[in-house]
Amino acid sequence: MKLTQHAEKRSQQRGFSKQIIDIILNKGKEEHAPGGAIKIFIGKREYQAVVTELKRAIQVMDRAKNATVIINDDRVLTVYK
Repeated sequence: MKLTQHAEKRSQQRGFSKQIIDIILNKGKEEHAPGGAIKIFIGKREYQAVVTELKRAIQVMDRAKNATVIINDDRVLTVYK
């Protein structure tokens, strides 16, 4: 999403990286804001949901470590560690 000059300046002043803004936009809760705008934020629930999702992803990656999948013509032939 494109940032206005104002948002660009404020994000730099407040330490909001592009990555943080992307997380808020993708995982945040939406509410209506004045002037027909939309407010998106990470509250306690949204934070915990993202942390849980990341923990699951780490567990999956731990199981996938040193694993191999052999494919041919869009078919999985075998898997092994």
